[in-house]
Amino acid sequence: MKSKLWLCALLLIAFEPLCTASVVSITTTSLPDGTVDASYSADIQASGGCTPYKWAVVSGTLPAGITVTPSSATTSLDLTGTPLQAGTYLFTVSVTGCGGHVSTVSYEVVIQPFVVSITTTTLPNGTVDTSYSAAIQASGGCTPYKWAVTSGTLPAGLTVTPSSATTSLDLTGTPLQAGTYSFTVSVTGCGGHVSTMSYEIVIDGAVSYTVDLSWNASTSTDVAGYNIYRGPDGVTWSKINAELVAPTLYTDATVADNMTYYYAVTAVDTCSNESAKSPAVKAVIP
Repeated sequence: MKSKLWLCALLLIAFEPLCTASVVSITTTSLPDGTVDASYSADIQASGGCTPYKWAVVSGTLPAGITVTPSSATTSLDLTGTPLQAGTYLFTVSVTGCGGHVSTVSYEVVIQPFVVSITTTTLPNGTVDTSYSAAIQASGGCTPYKWAVTSGTLPAGLTVTPSSATTSLDLTGTPLQAGTYSFTVSVTGCGGHVSTMSYEIVIDGAVSYTVDLSWNASTSTDVAGYNIYRGPDGVTWSKINAELVAPTLYTDATVADNMTYYYAVTAVDTCSNESAKSPAVKAVIP
């Protein structure tokens, strides 16, 4: 009788781990810039590993006025406050997971100055016994603004009043006396920064005559308005309208007696492109 030989082999199977333990990582790569005297808020986020995380600013300097606080879940570091000084600030933040792994990221935050600035550089001239209205505009900084005429003299008959939003100083009234008036205006933002601008307004004497102008409308379909130019000789020109004129009519009430004037008109499109001047017309004031 034959015997059977059974061979048994031990099969060894090695199993690879189904997953590896994750590590903490900062996911926020950049931070927004800020402005002096303006509220600032940003978050540095992290994920992976295990919480609670431990956060730290390990090098560099935060903008003055900004503090860092871990969120209640510790998954972010919150930056909040009001920047106090303009500049470029470099700093490095680290986060440590509960397993001890550390992640770091460096940041650059630029804090811009928060300053108020007067944006109106010139004011229109006026005429005695003719209603006058103009506005000096400002922007930037924080409102309310405080306005003042710090030097010089306004034309007699004009008063200045801040607008309800304080973002402009309105000049209104009826000039009483011809002359050249120079004065300086200041505006102060709520943060204390001051901006100044000097102006000159020429008030002409009461007019005996006016010149009424009219012209054919431009055939272009994108005309935004017209500019009117005046000169003494048809060669030298000065624009006499403060803003684009929408209709094809204009009255020049700033002419003087015993003078000769030449007029020309240009068309301006919606992209601020200006046409060549029209042929000049002549007006003789008695």
